[in-house]
Amino acid sequence: MKAYKVVLFLLCIALGLGLLAYYFPADGIRVAGIDLRFPSLHGVLAKEEPVVEVEEPEIVELSPEELMAQRMEALHAARDSEYMAYCTQSPTRLFMSDITYLDPLFEALEGARQRPVRILHYGDSQLEGDRMTGVLREHLQDVYGGSGVGLLPAVQTIGMATATVRTTPALQHYMYFGSSDFHAPHKRYGPLAQVAEVDTAATFVVSVHGGSTYSHCRSFSRVSVAMKGSGEFTVRYGEHEQEMTCPYDSTYPGLRLYSATLARATSQVTIEARGQMEVYAIMADGSAGVQVDNIAMRGCSGTIFTSIERATLAPFFQQQNVALVILQFGGNSVPYLKDSKGISAYKRQLMAQINLFHRLSPQARILLIGPSDMAMAEGEEWKTYPRLPEVVDSLREAALESGAAFWDMFRAMGGRGSMVKWVNANPQLAGEDYIHFTPRGARHMSELLCKTFDFYHEYYRFRHHLDEEETTADSLKNDTSQNISPAVPSAAR
Repeated sequence: MKAYKVVLFLLCIALGLGLLAYYFPADGIRVAGIDLRFPSLHGVLAKEEPVVEVEEPEIVELSPEELMAQRMEALHAARDSEYMAYCTQSPTRLFMSDITYLDPLFEALEGARQRPVRILHYGDSQLEGDRMTGVLREHLQDVYGGSGVGLLPAVQTIGMATATVRTTPALQHYMYFGSSDFHAPHKRYGPLAQVAEVDTAATFVVSVHGGSTYSHCRSFSRVSVAMKGSGEFTVRYGEHEQEMTCPYDSTYPGLRLYSATLARATSQVTIEARGQMEVYAIMADGSAGVQVDNIAMRGCSGTIFTSIERATLAPFFQQQNVALVILQFGGNSVPYLKDSKGISAYKRQLMAQINLFHRLSPQARILLIGPSDMAMAEGEEWKTYPRLPEVVDSLREAALESGAAFWDMFRAMGGRGSMVKWVNANPQLAGEDYIHFTPRGARHMSELLCKTFDFYHEYYRFRHHLDEEETTADSLKNDTSQNISPAVPSAAR
């Protein structure tokens, strides 16, 4: 027989057996009292699985303390996830290369009642009148203690809601921001970028008036004068009169601070200056807590600090416990930045300023705040400046590349087109120039910044286990509804 016929025969046999196995009843058939069974097709083809012996897991009884620890760990991980979701996704978040960057600030604030802390808030005309800074100061002093308004110019050219300085006689006064008509023939400007020249004598009457809005600004208990030159100072308030003293030798070539701790808190003092000197600032502080300085620079882009003579800056930062420097700039540059080259140049300039403050005060944290939304007229419509988002992104890069933090005020207030909404809001939140906030809008934005600070301080305490309450195992045993979500600030609408 030929080979192919043999193969064909075998295939036919296999096919027949397969059909028989497929259709044969699983429980067999009975013929003449005999049960006939045939293997099923599945039984023939299925591969026999090896039998694996599984050991029974050992049941470990956990103590109530161990159960509580497991529950607390789960809650901690869940809450940490909530914090990080805000820190990576919210438009009101702070941009930082390291989430622990502000930890030294919060540590200093928590100890401010024992060692006073200073925060300098530099910015453009959005800060004028102590609008945004005043809200931040009041909040921080309410939480961490403190009083007074901080740094004031020797010659006050723009009014403040919280303080007044009356100077006699009229002094030669220079400012290193705004019009060049007000620039001095030198670069000795001090921490306010302002200087007043006293030839023989001058009187400064400093009064604070926080009212019900800024209750912590209604008095101060320590007064200082930042100056260069030779002279003497006397401070009078009520029936008291004190000489102001300076810890430095009179031959010290740079800025010096004459100070007096008052016998009692007061809302007004008269400072008599005698001698020939340059006066850079007057300080109306509390004896403890947080001091927050409002340093508004109309028309300034924030690039002037590296040009100020270092000897009029460094001593101030060395003597003060500066924990935070806020640089709120960019709005004055936006209308003039027409291309990427100009934006990159501005970024490099601001990086130089940040690096300067790092050198002046190594322990201080630096926070760069970008411009708000700003609109320009296009026909009958008002639209966001075309390059503004690019400027904001560039400033964020400048901060992060310089080891600072960044707060995106543009996106926090709503992003592109939000200025038009703020102008049209009722009550109105921004002015008809589509650039500046109204007092109400400034307060709204500053309160959002306060909430952002509070959030990161809360996260700081959470990470360092500073707020953990005593919890028993029984209190967690049946608790499935515990709220673990932190208070998250939301963007303006």
